[in-house]
Amino acid sequence: MSDESPRSNLPRSVDEMKSLGLWALALGISTGCLEVGLRSEARLGLAVDAQFKWLAVSAALATLYLVVCAGIAWAVGRRSHGLVFAALLFVHSALIYRFDFVVNHFMRDPVVWGGVLAIGLVCLGIGWWTNQYILRHLRHIHMALGVIAVIGVVTTVVRNQTPNVPVRQKQQNVLLITLDTTRPDHLSPYGYDIQTPALEGLAKTGVVFEQAVASAPLTEPSHLAILTGNPPVATGIVSNGTDLGEQPGILTHHLRREGWATAAFVSAFPLHARYGWDQAFDVYDDDFGDMPGLHRLSLVKAWDQVTLPAHTLRERRGDHTVSRALSWLEEHQDEPFFLWVHLFDPHAPYESPDHEFNPPTDGEALELPQYWPPPHRAITSKDWLVDAYDAEIEYTDGQVARILDRLDQLGLTDSTIVVVTADHGESLTEHDYLFDHGDDLYDPSLLVPLIIRAPGVSQEDTRVSCQVGNIDVAPTVLSLLGLESEVDRMGEDRTGELRGEACRDTSQVATTVAGRFVENPPIDHAWRADGHKLIRHEEGEPECFNLNDDPDELVNLGAACPTTLSTELELVIEFGADPQAAADDAESKQALEALGYID
Repeated sequence: MSDESPRSNLPRSVDEMKSLGLWALALGISTGCLEVGLRSEARLGLAVDAQFKWLAVSAALATLYLVVCAGIAWAVGRRSHGLVFAALLFVHSALIYRFDFVVNHFMRDPVVWGGVLAIGLVCLGIGWWTNQYILRHLRHIHMALGVIAVIGVVTTVVRNQTPNVPVRQKQQNVLLITLDTTRPDHLSPYGYDIQTPALEGLAKTGVVFEQAVASAPLTEPSHLAILTGNPPVATGIVSNGTDLGEQPGILTHHLRREGWATAAFVSAFPLHARYGWDQAFDVYDDDFGDMPGLHRLSLVKAWDQVTLPAHTLRERRGDHTVSRALSWLEEHQDEPFFLWVHLFDPHAPYESPDHEFNPPTDGEALELPQYWPPPHRAITSKDWLVDAYDAEIEYTDGQVARILDRLDQLGLTDSTIVVVTADHGESLTEHDYLFDHGDDLYDPSLLVPLIIRAPGVSQEDTRVSCQVGNIDVAPTVLSLLGLESEVDRMGEDRTGELRGEACRDTSQVATTVAGRFVENPPIDHAWRADGHKLIRHEEGEPECFNLNDDPDELVNLGAACPTTLSTELELVIEFGADPQAAADDAESKQALEALGYID
């Protein structure tokens, strides 16, 4: 006699099908709303309509996913409610594991797919064994899910509320625009033959620093130098993908306390808030999707895992970043603000929307960096790539024009300090380093543009030829706003140069990791002083160049290098401060004497 009930051979009941569909609907709506509530942050700066759009999309996607899972569970015909619950557990648990614990591993790595498989089996077991409990208490669970949905909506609204902070009476604003991977010698204000009218117009109404040096040829450490006034030897941040920790030197800490509204709109993953970049900003927009918040959802992350390179959104085009920034600007035009806009477009691969992708591919392909996509890695022409790089810069200049034009339309031009600079340059073929940056400390990667317009202070159409650094931005901005620095900064206040006073040449230190894609990479340092540059390699012999006679850094002076350069660089590395400042400090002076650096 068969153990199966006669009912097991009959079609599943319509009531049971409705129950399963309602279960998927309730579970989808409630968890979709709750996820948005948990992922909401005031620093995203989302308006109420954007919040509810995010809620609606999240609930719809979760419901659609679970309805599909319910259909599969119905076809299986066993413990269907539990299997739907297991599917929900799996997608969230697997994505938390993927993006919070093994984010730096490829999906093909056994630690990733093996962990995801194990999570799937555990979730399946949980769903299998909880099925009967779910069926017995289904009505009460539905009521609880309704409460969870309401909690999700309320949490979303509450967590997106911007904290009330005292607003200072209207004073000067600050607009900081950082252009990623931008060489000054490829901009028209620096004599290059392409069209960058926005930057050229800014240069004619402000001050151009002709010899500005970046503190690092990588995005994260160099931007930290810009915002703190301290190079990597002082901040301790030398590479991308590093947790910043607390950085009280970031100038917006001070501005925020003094009543300035602070906002940043960035365009690349190295500046993501996960590394601590959102500290001291009222709004920090690092959401690279077309719809704010969408790519924070687990289901969308799962889709991105399959469809996007590197399993995440890595960057966004300048027009999208600027559109978000301009919306914020219009909302805060009546209060003093600090607005930072970061434009990533000049970074490789060079894919300007205004430049057709039709590169030569006949012959031997160039040895381009590994992160370039396959279609680009077949390119055989250096000239085509230089033209493509220039097209990216022209496109970026157009985005700068949008910001400056809106300032003018809002009547803010005469009350806004504008600073345009870059985090680093790009080697376009120099030293046989093709279309990349980050692994060396030669000038193509370190020289950056720096243009400042300070209404009522800066002299129009002025050029400053002395050596300065991107670490001078923070102290200069604070000085222009009449604020005393609350922390020590190695950067110099350049207000005097803006007023037309004598140029003060200062030594500059730069740092990078030589070989970014190896474990425990060596750290190299460069010291640029008195017309010379010393590059100290952690592995290998030092290099030294006379920049006055050899600006292309082709002739290594070797033993003929001035000995003072090595001593000064050692002091800077040792104390994370200017050598003279260290010597003037009593405690540091005693340490210098003990080390034999000074008599």
